[in-house]
Parts: sequence; C-alpha cells; structure tokens
Amino acid sequence: MIVDIGNFSLILSCVLCTYIASCLFLGRALSINVLIASGKSALYAVPFLVAIATFALVYAFVNNDFSVQYVAENSNLEMPRAYTWVAFYAGNAGSLLFICLVFSILAIIVSNHVFKRAPIIASYSMGTMIIILTFFLAVTAFLAEPFQRLANVPVNGEGINPLLVHFGMFVHPPMQMGGLIAVCIPFSLGIGAMLSGKHGIDTWIDVGRFWGMLSWSVLTIGLILGSWWAYTILGWGGYWAWDPVENSALMPWLVLTAFIHSIIVQKRRGMFRMWNIILVILAFTLAELGMFINRGGPVPSVHSFAQSTMGWVFLSFMVFTMIISLLIFVFRVKIFNSDRNLESAICRESAFLAQNVLFVIVAMVTLWGTLYPVFADVASDTDLTVGKPFFDLVNGPLLLLIVMLMSVGPVLPWRKTTVSQAFRLLIYPFVSSLILIVFLIALGITQLPAIVGIWTCFMAVFTISQEWIKGSIARHKRGENYAVAIIKILNSNRTRYGGYIVHLGIAMLAIGAIGSSFYDVQQDFVLVPGESAKIGNYEFNYLNIKESNFGDRIEQSAEFQVHKKQNNLGGMVATRTYYPSHNIAATRAAIRSNPIEDFYIVPSEFDDDGKAVFRVYVNPLVWWMWAAGPVMILGALIAVSHKINYQQTVGTRGG
Repeated sequence: MIVDIGNFSLILSCVLCTYIASCLFLGRALSINVLIASGKSALYAVPFLVAIATFALVYAFVNNDFSVQYVAENSNLEMPRAYTWVAFYAGNAGSLLFICLVFSILAIIVSNHVFKRAPIIASYSMGTMIIILTFFLAVTAFLAEPFQRLANVPVNGEGINPLLVHFGMFVHPPMQMGGLIAVCIPFSLGIGAMLSGKHGIDTWIDVGRFWGMLSWSVLTIGLILGSWWAYTILGWGGYWAWDPVENSALMPWLVLTAFIHSIIVQKRRGMFRMWNIILVILAFTLAELGMFINRGGPVPSVHSFAQSTMGWVFLSFMVFTMIISLLIFVFRVKIFNSDRNLESAICRESAFLAQNVLFVIVAMVTLWGTLYPVFADVASDTDLTVGKPFFDLVNGPLLLLIVMLMSVGPVLPWRKTTVSQAFRLLIYPFVSSLILIVFLIALGITQLPAIVGIWTCFMAVFTISQEWIKGSIARHKRGENYAVAIIKILNSNRTRYGGYIVHLGIAMLAIGAIGSSFYDVQQDFVLVPGESAKIGNYEFNYLNIKESNFGDRIEQSAEFQVHKKQNNLGGMVATRTYYPSHNIAATRAAIRSNPIEDFYIVPSEFDDDGKAVFRVYVNPLVWWMWAAGPVMILGALIAVSHKINYQQTVGTRGG
C-alpha cells in the first residue's frame, strides 16, 4: 500500500511540474501575474510529493520488501542494518529519486531567493529549472521505475554492491549527486537572464555567483569525499585515477570554478558577459554528460551503473538543452556587448581571463581523454583505455599554471598595472618561496617537477599571507590588536578574503598531491603471523588474523603493531572482506595518518595459515589534501555570506 502511494506521488509530481513550468513561462511571456503566482504556489507541493515517494522506497528497504524489484536488487537480509537507510540510492532508480528530492527542495529555496532578489529573470529562470526537474521526474517514474513489483517474490535479495558498504556511502553520493544537479541553478539563471533581454543580462550576476559558489562548494565536498573513499577502501594506495565517473564530476567543477571568477569581472567591470553565459551552458552540458556516463553509457567505469538504454535518454536530453541554449544565445547575442575592453595584459581582468581559459582547456582535455576510447571503438573496433599517465602528463602542467595565476591575479589592480608595480607586489612572496625551496632542496627534495610545483604553491600561500599581513599592520598602527585586525579585514570584504581562504585550501590540496605523487614509497611483503618487516622508518609486526562469517560475507582482519624510529605507534587493523554472491573482495586499508605522511597497509588474499601478501605504502603529505576540504568550504561560505547590494550598478566599482 505504502509503495503504491509512493509511486502515485511520484507520477503526480511529474504532472504538477509540467503545470508549474507552463504557468511560469506563459505568465511571464503574456504578463499574467496570476499564472506566475499559481505556478509559484504549486511548486511547494512538489518536494512534499517527492518526499512521500522517497519515504515509500526507504520504507520498503527498511522492511525488506523484496516484492519491489529495486529493493531485491540492492538489499538483502544480511546487509548491515544501517545501510538499509542509504541503499535506496545505491542503484540507478533510487539515485534518480534522490536527485529529484534534492532538486525539488532546491527549487523552492532558489524560487524564494530569485523572486525576491532578481524578479526580472525569476519566472524564466524557475521555468527552466522546473522543465529540467520534470525531465528527471519523468525518467524516474516511467523509465527507472523504482516501485516496479516482481511477479515472484524472492526470499532474499541480491544485496548492495560490497564496495558501497562504507561510511562514505552516507556522505559522498548525496554530495556528488547534489553538486551535479545543483549546476542546473546557475545554468537556469543564465537562461532566464538571456530570455529577459537587456534588462536581465546584468540582473543575474549576484544571484548567479551566489548559487554558483554554493553549487561549487557542494561539488567540491563530493569530489574530496570520493577521493577519500577511494583511498580507504579500494586498496591501491591512491585517491584519484582519472576514472570516467570521477572525470564527469571534475569537468563541471572546473568550468564552475572559471565561472565564479569571471562573474566577478562582469560585476566590477561590465565585461565577460558573453563568456559567463557560455560557461554556465558548458558546465551544465558537462554535468548532463556525467549523468549519461554514470547511467549506463558506453564509457567503461568501475563507478557507473549497469549498461542500459537510460544513458542514451540523458544524452538526448543533453543535446536538446545544449541546442536550445545555444539558439537562445545566438538570438540574444546583441545584448552581450561589454561596457569596456581589456586595457592591459598585466591586470586582474587579464589574469582572470587567462585562468578561465586554462580551466576550460583542462576540462576539454579531460573530456577528450574520457571519450576517446569510445571514438576508437566506433572508428576501428579497438578496445583502448586512456589512463592516469596521460592525464597527469597533460593536465599536470596546466593545473600548475592555474595555481601560478592564482598567486598573481588577485593582488594585481584592476584595469592596468605597470611591470614595476607588479614587481613590487610580488617580490616578497617570490623571494620567500625561493628561500623555502632552497631549504627543501637541502632536506633532499630534488625532483625538478616537484620543486617547481611546491614553489608555485608556496608562492600562492605567501601572496595570500602578504595581503593579510599588510592589512593587519595598517590596522594595528591605528590602535587595533592583530587578532581584531585580522577579523575586521575579513569582514570588510568577505568576497575577497573568503576567496583567499579558498585559494589557501587549493594550495594545500596541491601540496598534498605533489608530495604523494613524487615521493611515495611502495613495497610488497609476504608475511605469516608473528613476522615483522621494515619500510623506511617504519617497522611493523604482523600479530594475527581474525576471521568472521556473516552469511553474505567472510571478513578477515589482520592485526599489526607498528613502530617508527623505536616509537610505538600502537595497533593497526587491515581488513579484507569477500562476498561470495558477488565474487567481489573489498579491502579496508589500515592507515596511520599525520601531516607529514601516511603509513598504509593493504592485505591480499589470506592462506589457511594466515600467510598473505601485504602492500605497504608511505604516502607523504596526503593529510593536507583532506585538511584542504574544510578550508576551501569555509572560504566559500565566507565569500557568499556578505550582504549583497542588488541595486548596485554593474561596473561602477573598480573603474
């Protein structure tokens, strides 16, 4: 009964969204405010209906209702009870329902914000967003069919994918899916701005940047959590393999990053109007492509759902939205004229533009590497994969250039800068970072790519520090203590200094990636209980193995005692769990982490006497990658927390 109610609610929400989109577009086009008001009011019912459908599916999981095909495919009686609450988004149909729930809630929040802050573009923007929501609801209700019944009810289900039985299941998928669908918000605002004509092209700036930053933040959390999950459970000692589904989230993130920088230039200087619209269209197109890859498209990935025709539905919708967006863009191209042109190659606008271009190039390189195996297969029936070495070789230097511009661009003045001015602004960070590099070389850091990368990162850190120090000293001379001065500096321009904090997080992330990529140590050891081994400064003793049988899985845990330079670091446990029904083994690495390095042990298959091969890694500076996430999110939240003057004239500040 509850399952049937959920199915009915899902279908009803799809019908209701069709009505809402019609009201918003017709009401705006015909200036019928009653229609717009009706659409706005009806929108409040959508998340309520989708929540009923979500509750019905979760209820079926919690009660092991294997008459529902989706429940039988993604759950079983032996699964840890806590995971029944999240298994509903472990498969294709349930994850789409979850996306619809998040999307419908976001639609209410965005509607209230945009109708209040940017009413000129609100109806068209929300109409666009609701059309996209209608598509997702229709696909979920009529193609994915999460409530489809089985004619023959099994006694037990197939169970969740073993690799998903991890704490990350509670946080990574919601953030990743929420971030990808949230890209729709700046896209919808951009479409609304274009449809509203010359009065809308600058009206969307503040709301567009606000929602662009929030979307970027959620996607950032999703990407970092995904890397942490891969690091802890996949057992290969790494965190990023340039897998197609990983790339499908990275590509819109890169373009969104470009957008939240270039929209500042439109706000301050009345420039880059056309470029910003192109960026939001590209970001949403790449997010839709990610849906295609993840929903059974032809691109192979360990993350994607089973092959199905549903991926092609998403591809068709991607092509449809891209064509419509570009047609609107061409039709409205005359309204994009900039108020000003670039006045100098050395200025903040030029640095932002160069950084934007690099972000897009990295996204396109990643796109090509992701899709090339498909083209090769179609053209020559050749089975190819484009792996990590290609992406590291091509994207690595480009990302390093972006970090370099990140250290230079924010401190350059608007409009124009002389070479001598730029030299004075950058001389102290440049010299300070060089001194640090000399110190690191003395400590044994000798690989040239690593030296250049670390120097670039510290150049960014010292540039940011210089801005804080100069402002603090100036305020201290007026009688403020340094702690108060730092807080007041932050509060005086949250957009700017919040951005600096984000940049600090990016530098931390890059330092972690460089250290772990160039100076990691790996070695395999064959051990039986009671034996010890050494790697670097670490000595570890394999104490014993414990085995537990849970019906659907056999869990084997190896216990270790670890010392570093005669200091006892305590015990560590590495686990290997085998799932006979799936013929999959999931590992859980034993990790001892600190800001200097990670000590990481992964077990292989155990013999009857406990003998096993253990792959051991010493990964320098990985801790800084996980610490970078909270720093970046804190900076982003500070940057969007400032009070926006929505009536301010575009381009009146800074020149």
